Amino acid sequence: MDESLGSAMDRYAALLVSNGVNLQEGQSLRIVAELEHAELVRLATAHAYQAGARYVHVDWTDTPTTKQRLLHSRREFLDYLPDYEVERHRYMTDNEWTRLSLAGPEFPDIFADTDPNAMRRVTETRGRKLKFYMEAMMADRMQWCVAGAPTRAWAHQVYPDLSQEDALAQLWRTVLHVCRADRPDPAAAWRAHGEAQKRVVDFLTRHAVRSLRFLDPTPAEDGRPTTDLTVGLTDRPAWVGEASVTPRGVHFWPNMPTEEVFSTPHRQRTQGWVRVTKPSFPFMREVNGIYVRFVDGEVVEYRAEEGQETLDQLFALDGARRLGEVALVDVRSPINQVGVVFYEALFDENAVCHIAFGQAYPGGVEGGTELEPDKLDALGVNRAVMHHDVMIGSEAMDVYGTCADGSVVQIMERGRFASQALEQE
Repeated sequence: MDESLGSAMDRYAALLVSNGVNLQEGQSLRIVAELEHAELVRLATAHAYQAGARYVHVDWTDTPTTKQRLLHSRREFLDYLPDYEVERHRYMTDNEWTRLSLAGPEFPDIFADTDPNAMRRVTETRGRKLKFYMEAMMADRMQWCVAGAPTRAWAHQVYPDLSQEDALAQLWRTVLHVCRADRPDPAAAWRAHGEAQKRVVDFLTRHAVRSLRFLDPTPAEDGRPTTDLTVGLTDRPAWVGEASVTPRGVHFWPNMPTEEVFSTPHRQRTQGWVRVTKPSFPFMREVNGIYVRFVDGEVVEYRAEEGQETLDQLFALDGARRLGEVALVDVRSPINQVGVVFYEALFDENAVCHIAFGQAYPGGVEGGTELEPDKLDALGVNRAVMHHDVMIGSEAMDVYGTCADGSVVQIMERGRFASQALEQE
């Protein structure tokens, strides 16, 4: 890696610590990373301690090791998670540890031949026992950030026509660009980005949008529009498109990159059908050509052109047949303009509009991060053991909002925010 790219990586690590998780003096940091992420982990660790971290703990993951359990464990042991795993997550929650998760597979297709039922059972057990930790993150009670970290295999997957080293360098340049880490002042670039997203948030709030209709009129094989999906929100919707804020008033960016403006659906108010426009990776297995139909918020019909068995296991998870997020992303986003499929949800979900099955973000409800679970339940907020995003946007997609007074406003036209949605009030 050349010297200039190495310097840019160091600035990126600093950005993840100072703006991503926005580590405060005296806080501890947990980093979750694969072994090939080591160089970035070391840089982030140094910046964390320089920022006054009390302690930095790294959870190293090695997917070939993980796979051995899925292949060879006795079936009755797949539902086991040791108590110390629960207790350490509870300690981190109670003591407001921050979390930096690095996304970028070292072995992209390693689970392609693994039993999806085994993967579902392990995922379900972990999700159920650590639900309190997931809920604390999604309610912004701790600072957290998911960010990209290129690996050789992932880079070659994204740029298959380049040599492995050239692909790695190119993916690093791409990640640094879409994360605004290649700007003279990355922090200022993120502030400006937040202000631009806030204009869309203000437009949706000002018009009291209560439901979104996604319409791609392109005829499908059955002659109907490719997508005609209406997602109803709760009675107290909030739109999120800037940095998140903890109860102590600390701002942080949960995803780097991020281009979305999102809200929380009501679990019983989604109707219609949708075709997913990019590959999806539940349980780290590729699924393509997904079609889903909803009635009263629940998935009642689904199919996949590739990966049907994996999709079956996804929808077997508790709460997975209802939505936990709906997000608007302009097709002019830097990620979409790169013109590649990243095979990584963190990036692909920020290329086009998306929805997510499963656990909902309380922040998509007015005052939701301060509400107890039973109050969120009463407002129609979905609860589940997982949260899985799928991309539904395209350059043919129009999005309309139905407002509280029954009027309809156009939000997106052919995948782009309507000019009125981008204007400052």
